[in-house]
Amino acid sequence: MKIYSKDTIKDGKTYIELTDDNEKAQYFGPYINKILDVENLIILAGSGTSLTFNTTEETKIAPSMQDLWDLCKTGYEHGFDDILALTNYEKLQEVKIDTNVGAGKIFKPDIELLLSICDSIIALDSVKEDDKNKIQNFVKIAKNTILRATDFTKKIKEEDWKTHNKFIRIFSRRGIKQKRLKLFTTNYDLAFETASSNTGTIIIDGFEYANPSYFNPMWFSYDIVNRRLTQDRVAGYIPNVMQLYKIHGSIDWFKIQGRVGKITGTSLLNIDQSYDPVFIYSGINKFQKSYESPYLDMMSAFLNALQKPKTALLCLGFGFNNKYINDAITMALRTNPDFMLMVGTRNISKYRSSINSQIKKLLETSIEQGDGRIALVDATFEEFVNAIPERAISNPEEQLVIQKSNYLENLKMFYPL
Repeated sequence: MKIYSKDTIKDGKTYIELTDDNEKAQYFGPYINKILDVENLIILAGSGTSLTFNTTEETKIAPSMQDLWDLCKTGYEHGFDDILALTNYEKLQEVKIDTNVGAGKIFKPDIELLLSICDSIIALDSVKEDDKNKIQNFVKIAKNTILRATDFTKKIKEEDWKTHNKFIRIFSRRGIKQKRLKLFTTNYDLAFETASSNTGTIIIDGFEYANPSYFNPMWFSYDIVNRRLTQDRVAGYIPNVMQLYKIHGSIDWFKIQGRVGKITGTSLLNIDQSYDPVFIYSGINKFQKSYESPYLDMMSAFLNALQKPKTALLCLGFGFNNKYINDAITMALRTNPDFMLMVGTRNISKYRSSINSQIKKLLETSIEQGDGRIALVDATFEEFVNAIPERAISNPEEQLVIQKSNYLENLKMFYPL
């Protein structure tokens, strides 16, 4: 585990290895505590958070983007090369390559980009009818392949949930004067939902509390209170509530009669085949998708949250390969003086890493120039979460509410209504 911040530069170092608890307390502790104490906390989680379930190379439970590419290629084995040719993928994907990491051009598999190109071709009707049918068939098969590959949470052993459980338990617990945690994720899987269930955390995700439930952004404006703690019209907010925004869709989201619905408690094999899975790819077709709900509502919420005062963004397992998200974050760094940013992802300190090199260079340069709002941590999701200190002691506001509640309960014993 390594960290790079204004404090490490002050000590004449760049990324420094945190080998013991004392070093973590000196360099990592103060910054993560600022993140936890901030009024508006936003977390952006990428696929790296789910890859922590892959305890060994041989037993991969959560697929990487490379794995999804390979699975889709295998699932459409006899026509995959035709799809690449029809979409002109090899040429178009060059825009995704960072030429700074080495000379020459390399082929970069990106299944989301390929599907985005396919959707664009279908929408524009720019190929022959037979070719269009091939592309449509591939998209359908690929979506179902991704759907099944990312439906892995039921395969995970109970003891392997400890990292996700601790993550949800620590970050969802907010003080009375703090806003609810806003957790944005580009993952399709149900890892955060399952961890929330494991820890008794209530999720507000924009969907109605029904089955099937349909997306309604007004739900993000609502909250949950404990009526027993509500006195004199002052809301008794319960601590274990968080907001979840799944920017790229989810394996349990489907288009049902023109609306985005969520189906829970049903095997994917038993879902009506007429329901279309809702996946939003981070490719060239995102502009078209940006006019549609729920993507429009969730990205608007992300943009608005970044501009609020006393705000911190924690990016975990995220590679910054989404231009729209990157632009929103860099804008917040330029225009919001109260904004703090902490990035935790594997191999960020290495010259060749999965993180977008332009964003990496921008953040490192800002730190070099003395920007104390930014910290970069080279760590897996598990290493990062394990380094966070448990903060079980309630804050003064929570203690005051508990004391007031106990006082009122005692009064009722002596002066019953």
